[in-house]
Amino acid sequence: MSGSTAPPLKVCEFYSGIGGYHIALSRIPALSYHVAAAFEISSNANSIYRANFPNTKVVETNLCGLTAARLDSILSKAGSVTSRGEMMTSRGEMTSPDEMVTSREEVMFVMSPPCQPFTRQGTKKDDLDPRSESVLHLFNIFPDLSSLPDYFLLENVQGFESSNTRKKIMQFFNRHSYHVAEFLLNSNELGIPNSRLRYYLLARRRPFHENLQSVLTKNNDFLSSIPGIQSLPTSASPPLSKFLEADPVGYQLPDKFQGKWGWVLDIVTPSSTRSCCFTKGYSVKAEGSGSVLQLAPDLTDSSLLISDDK
Repeated sequence: MSGSTAPPLKVCEFYSGIGGYHIALSRIPALSYHVAAAFEISSNANSIYRANFPNTKVVETNLCGLTAARLDSILSKAGSVTSRGEMMTSRGEMTSPDEMVTSREEVMFVMSPPCQPFTRQGTKKDDLDPRSESVLHLFNIFPDLSSLPDYFLLENVQGFESSNTRKKIMQFFNRHSYHVAEFLLNSNELGIPNSRLRYYLLARRRPFHENLQSVLTKNNDFLSSIPGIQSLPTSASPPLSKFLEADPVGYQLPDKFQGKWGWVLDIVTPSSTRSCCFTKGYSVKAEGSGSVLQLAPDLTDSSLLISDDK
């Protein structure tokens, strides 16, 4: 909305967890937004979310039971209290110039549905997995809302892009004439020292900015980079030390574990500019579940962790 101010973006956060999307929104320069509600079934996650964002309405619910009428009510009752002091003046490369014609409050739905039905090490039951039921239910009730959201942002694991669940969701976007951009992006190419390839979907009622639209027109596949943003080599990422606690007490691996499994561990140091993707097997499985941090300055050879009786 270049050249004019706009009401704050009203956001609904589904599968909100501890507030990852909320903190991401807060780091977008010059974005004025208001999280109308955060929906999450986990009481533990909700306790942390409330501690992080005490002014946000948290709805502890099974999304399979959410109705369009209830969602409409929550959206209509949500005030326009902004989470940033300044009004939005630009949405960058994703914005079409014709958005200057409206000053109404726009709505965005963000979500990261359960990934277990699509993971490489999972059962890959896809839309037959009970954990896919909630996201399919959401896209079944969205058409019954008093007005459709202006924007969607959906994230999931690699594998979601070839799923039946995605195909069903795309039917909603096609039926309601959304403009859609899909990405497979790795965080280690965006200046984050962690390898985490993920699927991202952006959808909006109006056309994208012409720069992005031209890329989408020429490319029918999933984009592996963000137009206008150069992918970075792993060496260009900041070191892990910038993300670590000052004194990570209580996380030391037992000597017995190191002696038995040291030869398969992915070992990184505070100066490393990379680490492996963390999975739910972290701290349970030694191999393929994430990196371990070496703090001992005099231990430079991971082979020293290999036990003779491995």
